[in-house]
Amino acid sequence: MTSETEEPQSLEKRTAHFEVDQKCLPLETPVYDLAQLKAGMRITGPAIILNSTSTILVEPFWQASIDEFGNVEIVFLGHQGAAEAKSYKSIEEVPLDSIELSIFGHRFMSIAEQMGVSLQRTAASVNIKERLDFSCALFDHDGSLVANAPHLPVHLGSMQDAVRFQVRALGDSWREGDVILSNHPSAGGSHLPDMTIITPVFEKGKPVFYVASRGHHSDIGGIQPGSMPSFSKALEEEGAAFMSFKIIEDGVFQEEKLKDVLCNQTGQHPKIVGTRNLVDNLGDFKAQVAANNRGIALVKSLCEEYSLIYVQAQMRYIQDNAELSVKKMLVEAA
Repeated sequence: MTSETEEPQSLEKRTAHFEVDQKCLPLETPVYDLAQLKAGMRITGPAIILNSTSTILVEPFWQASIDEFGNVEIVFLGHQGAAEAKSYKSIEEVPLDSIELSIFGHRFMSIAEQMGVSLQRTAASVNIKERLDFSCALFDHDGSLVANAPHLPVHLGSMQDAVRFQVRALGDSWREGDVILSNHPSAGGSHLPDMTIITPVFEKGKPVFYVASRGHHSDIGGIQPGSMPSFSKALEEEGAAFMSFKIIEDGVFQEEKLKDVLCNQTGQHPKIVGTRNLVDNLGDFKAQVAANNRGIALVKSLCEEYSLIYVQAQMRYIQDNAELSVKKMLVEAA
């Protein structure tokens, strides 16, 4: 029997203490018997639901619903902080809150982590899918690092420079629908097999965030399989080099141009050849683009929940906090 309109009846009401807006407040909390609740009923917290083996606590700003099998699903409804966030007109108006700072730090990190999950699942090569030789990160409007998943440190140390290089080099020519491929050491790259895909997030015609993923490709040409010859004397001997290549332009994947660069390599060394594994290259590039798109969707969802200004303010506070933490560590170590 289901009841989406019938109100659940509480057994009694008790006073319980909950943290609300950084204050511990005594709130009147109804107590329910799970056996008496029908499918379709919803209970908004604070509330306590009892059964024969456990106690379920529904906190403020959360709601419990009963399904047809008697299971209890609890979902977050949002809180007044999210509504207040939409009222700010500039970043300077947003106050610094230690709890919000911690929450957003984890949410930004989660975005980078979910990008990594998407990349691993959709990649074609063993290098990315099984060796996990990749990294994903989120950057602010000028290309400064905000959050990176715990992937490869050697990637993350230079990815900020890679994004900033493209911001400086492309300027206003970087339009919505364009995605950049880069691996050149002069553009923030490491060795050439580490390919970086950078996608901007636009708002009202201007980039407000960037997401990026870097993956090690098994081969991109050069004088030796694997594209990492220890005896190379020129950059071209390591394989194809991309300074600022629009792998997607106006929303169109530039597959033929990409194949041309990867396959038709020339140079001073007679043994330079094109990529030996084009299928994996293309598959991994598309996986990196998909991972970036996943990150963009999550960032936009966060902005819809709060606001662009509020999210950008939290990014700034996270960067400021990171700077202070490093300075403190250096002083203590001195």
